[in-house]
Amino acid sequence: MPDPIIYKATYSGVPVYEFLCKSIACMRRRSDGWLNATQILKVAGFDKPQRTRILEREVQKGVHEKVQGGYGKYQGTWVPLERGRQIAIQYKVEDLLDPIVNFRPTTESPPLAPKHVTAASAKPRAPRGAGPKAAANPKKAAKPPRLVTVLPAEPVRPLRLPSEDEPADGDLSEIEGLESSIIDPLEHGHASGGDDGMGHFPLDGSRKRKRGPMMESPLEISRRRRIAYSDELLDYFMTNENGIPPFLENPPMDFEVNEIIDDEGHTAFHWAAAMGDLTVVELLLKAGADFNMTNKRGETPLMRAVLFTNNYDRKAFPRLVTILRSTIGSIDSFASTVFHHIAATTCSRNKLLAAKYYCNVILLKLSETEPQGEIGSLLDRQDMEGNTALTIAAKNSARKLVQMMLAYHGSPDIPNMEGHTADEYIVLYERDRRSMAQQNRQLASSSPIQGYDGYGNSSQLPASFRLNPGSSQRNATVAAVKYALNHSASVPQPHVSEAAMQATQKFIPLMAEKLEDLASAYDMELREKEEDLLQARELLASVNADLEATRAQYEALLATVGSEAQFESDLQHARETFSLQSENLRAAIERNQYFELARLIRDEEGKAVFKTKPTSAAGLEKEQREQFENAKQLVKAQYGRNQLVEKIIELYALAGIGSRMNDYRKLISLALKVQMDEVDGLIPDILRNLQTEDSPSNMTES
Repeated sequence: MPDPIIYKATYSGVPVYEFLCKSIACMRRRSDGWLNATQILKVAGFDKPQRTRILEREVQKGVHEKVQGGYGKYQGTWVPLERGRQIAIQYKVEDLLDPIVNFRPTTESPPLAPKHVTAASAKPRAPRGAGPKAAANPKKAAKPPRLVTVLPAEPVRPLRLPSEDEPADGDLSEIEGLESSIIDPLEHGHASGGDDGMGHFPLDGSRKRKRGPMMESPLEISRRRRIAYSDELLDYFMTNENGIPPFLENPPMDFEVNEIIDDEGHTAFHWAAAMGDLTVVELLLKAGADFNMTNKRGETPLMRAVLFTNNYDRKAFPRLVTILRSTIGSIDSFASTVFHHIAATTCSRNKLLAAKYYCNVILLKLSETEPQGEIGSLLDRQDMEGNTALTIAAKNSARKLVQMMLAYHGSPDIPNMEGHTADEYIVLYERDRRSMAQQNRQLASSSPIQGYDGYGNSSQLPASFRLNPGSSQRNATVAAVKYALNHSASVPQPHVSEAAMQATQKFIPLMAEKLEDLASAYDMELREKEEDLLQARELLASVNADLEATRAQYEALLATVGSEAQFESDLQHARETFSLQSENLRAAIERNQYFELARLIRDEEGKAVFKTKPTSAAGLEKEQREQFENAKQLVKAQYGRNQLVEKIIELYALAGIGSRMNDYRKLISLALKVQMDEVDGLIPDILRNLQTEDSPSNMTES
């Protein structure tokens, strides 16, 4: 076996030693010997959510540096050498990582690291003269920035956010250099460490000079501010170190709550739902978030939430489902429902309990309003491959989830595109389960009268299959019967007949074996029931907490509006006031129009005085026809006038509450740089100023 090779490399201007272990680049900084803890956990085989929890709960509580950005390989959580060695020992990878942990530099320089596929290597080559290479500020390159992204000199294109089933270099709290793809240099130039405020811009002037802030258009300024909001939201979701961003509690006018904040098309609401952060969910809803928005794969926030265990860990799912109740029946771009997403997570053993919890909560919520047949139809929906959620769960051997879906009338006989049904997978699983049980029995019953302790346990059984001594009376009963069978007499009685000898030699051990099977089955069933009971109690506690929160909101609302009788009284008073003001407005409009109509009548009557009256019969008949037509037109005009009066009254009643009025308020607040709720009070002053500017005196002066 060849000796392990230690390479040297430079990432984001920081020199490191690099060692490939399980095709994972493991790094050690050359300046101080610090190790990348994220890479150590990757070697240990932990997936992204597991790495996130370990880093947050164990690693990041001590001395560490978190680096996000660069070319993707260097990013992660860095710890001192000794702490890195402890992590490797704790997760049993110290032997694998020994070459890099205990590497001692010599006078002979290590070879350069082979070129890895990174986010930077995927970018097109910069044109000649485009600027210097990565280390634009060599004075600050000796030590990587802390919580600050180091920007390469080339323009950074947005990186793709990895999905759950794709390999990635960083952990969940450090999403693949995502921040470096959206941070604007003008916003973060000072934070990068340059004293001249230029950050990592080239200093030789070979690159085209960007317009300064004074030359930017309002559109560019607005774009940069939106990017800054996205940066801060992503930083909160990935690190949660600085608390909830202040602009969520008091949203500014230029904050677009439904802005897409990553390359997968996720909004802040997708992230908040996936993280189980109900506080941010509520704040986003107050800011006008649309929870029906989907990402590039057509996934709703509820679908994203069930892909991770955060809502299970925080017991936040019942409240989240109540909020997102209307999206339960949605499908993504692959025709998958939220139940398909839940079933898909069962391929990971670590997510089985969370999957069962999510499915149980959603099905209970649906059963409150939907008939069983409708729930069954939802469970029977097929994705683009013809799989139902039940088929996927059965294929992944998620027994509890299968039982739950069957209990809610999921059909096990719907074939997928390959012609397989959930029934077939269930049969295969039960067959394998029985085969495993048979193997365990053979191990347990190699001797019918030896290997049992005083509680009916075989000393050769695995610990997970042994009975729990003292856990229930049946264990003692089974043990007593088996003891009686195996020790019926201190001296065995000789048997003459062949039937008696056969019964002694064959059937008594067989009875002991069957009793052991029965005891094991009871014990396993009891464990499952205890798990179900524990989860049901946790769910009940969560529902009760949700109920208490709802009651508190109801009490607060009741304290605001008073009792129901008081509320009805205030509502009736408001209706009466509205009716009275409408009548007053109608009377004022009628009065104004009365004077106008009276003037028109006087004018017409004055014209009629000088009009020559016809003397012939034909002339009189013609005049009468004209008068009749004029009377008809007058009636129509009067009816139309009444309709317009009612329309005017309705428009006055609705003035100030429409969406267009909110747009006008927003426009005025942005123009005057005041809060939106202050605009209504400023309207008289604005009108007075406009009238003053348009007065004839001002026009003369100008």
